[in-house]
Amino acid sequence: MQGTADQAAGHKELEGRRVLVVEDEIVLAIDYCQNLAAAGAEVVGPFNTVDAALKCVRRSRIDVAILDYALADETSDPLQCVLESRDIPYVVVTAYPRVLVRRYANQQILSKPVSPDELCSSVRAACR
Repeated sequence: MQGTADQAAGHKELEGRRVLVVEDEIVLAIDYCQNLAAAGAEVVGPFNTVDAALKCVRRSRIDVAILDYALADETSDPLQCVLESRDIPYVVVTAYPRVLVRRYANQQILSKPVSPDELCSSVRAACR
């Protein structure tokens, strides 16, 4: 895991933020969680299915979410709809072309692989 210069200096850009992580590839999920935690986030998850993530969203406070678009045999579209209805910002991470996963014009989509800096700065920007 490679930290940012701010993190090395002790700056925690995501301090106090509860970040939901939904990713079905365990190595990526662990990487995302470690990078977010290093930036000060309180990581919720990781979850590898929409159903598990929805249960969490219904019972926990979530400030922002990181969602893989393609999860095993489903997409994260239903989860995106619930997050939108609750005004919870999210960032979609995918290996698919953006045009195939985009729900609206200025949706925040990251292309895999995602660097730690890009992940954390995108989550921070989504929180604004």
